[in-house]
Amino acid sequence: MTAPPPSRLPAAVAERFAREFGGAAPRLFFAPGRINLVGAHLDYNGGDVLPMAVDRGIFAAVRLRADGRLRLRSLDQELAIDVDAAAIGRRTRPEWGWAGYPLGVWHAFLQRTGATAGFDAVFAGDLPMASGLSSSAAIEVVTAIALDTLHGTRLDRQQLALLAHRAETGFVGVRCGIMDQFASALGRAGQVLLLRCAGPRWEHVPFDPSACEVLVMDTRKPRLLAKSGFNERVAQCATAHELLRAHGRDLPHLAAYSLDELERCREVMEDVLFRRARHVVTEMARTALAVAALRRHDYAALGAQLDASHRSTAADFEVSCDELDVVTDAARGCDEVFGARLTGAGFGGCAIALVRQGASAAVAARVGAAFAARFGVQPGFDLLRVGNGPGELG
Repeated sequence: MTAPPPSRLPAAVAERFAREFGGAAPRLFFAPGRINLVGAHLDYNGGDVLPMAVDRGIFAAVRLRADGRLRLRSLDQELAIDVDAAAIGRRTRPEWGWAGYPLGVWHAFLQRTGATAGFDAVFAGDLPMASGLSSSAAIEVVTAIALDTLHGTRLDRQQLALLAHRAETGFVGVRCGIMDQFASALGRAGQVLLLRCAGPRWEHVPFDPSACEVLVMDTRKPRLLAKSGFNERVAQCATAHELLRAHGRDLPHLAAYSLDELERCREVMEDVLFRRARHVVTEMARTALAVAALRRHDYAALGAQLDASHRSTAADFEVSCDELDVVTDAARGCDEVFGARLTGAGFGGCAIALVRQGASAAVAARVGAAFAARFGVQPGFDLLRVGNGPGELG
């Protein structure tokens, strides 16, 4: 299996822009999606995560307009949006659909900079929608990068990531941590991001693309429970944190506690809350071990942490499903695979496998056969590279 050829999407969004809006040519921008190697559900618990920006994402053709009107189109979605800036309040509307994400960024950018100009934009992506590769963060970040560039405001990448995060949590109303937006905004070729969400603080860790390949395995199962299940896990972790603060040390985040401290408070917690918290504190240790493995170029040790992470998200956090368990088990059964785990919030969507260089086609064939035999559906496979960060295309 080989990576796909260079995307035609920049030309496609420019062509659609010309047909829809005419006039002066737009400027073209890109922001990557991400996969999270280790650190599942740690960002909103103040933990450490290890995401990797990938070579797929969201492209946008954008041009400012002086009348405060926003016209948004997508090659992937039929819904077209034409809205006056005066009609945009603090929250999205159901009829705006996918456009709530870029509209939320525009609103956050207005609050941050005072820039009132509207814009025309056409978006397109080569990330599977709702698969756990963070297409929503990518559309937010590409909008933030475009507005910052076109207005010349020169906000740093952390500020842009925070604008994008505010759009998703405040304007759209999704309870999420900062990982997705930071991973997209701070992506760097040949490296993954160690993001300490409690700061936030970050550093880049080398990832050798010649040592292994990242095979994305799409179960084709829609993540229908992802939103409700995700919000439930956020609430459970918050409750567990409050109990630990009341009966143990008063620490600012759930991820700051040790396993020993958690065990000492076990009697005051319902079993489900204890297991949610146990995943969080043990996942912190797995992230540290994964970073150490990357620093010494030990991809077998990195893969072992992916395997352990999947077991914990399945047993203690309960965000896996039969499809994700089967596809990752089938991958682990291949000698060429270092490790595998679900990615994203869970409940469906995608998993990832770290595969020895050049072996992804053989692994995909075996995993696909095993998955189809169980579910009667052929999974999808994508081979991803470490991607660049966001920016304007030349």
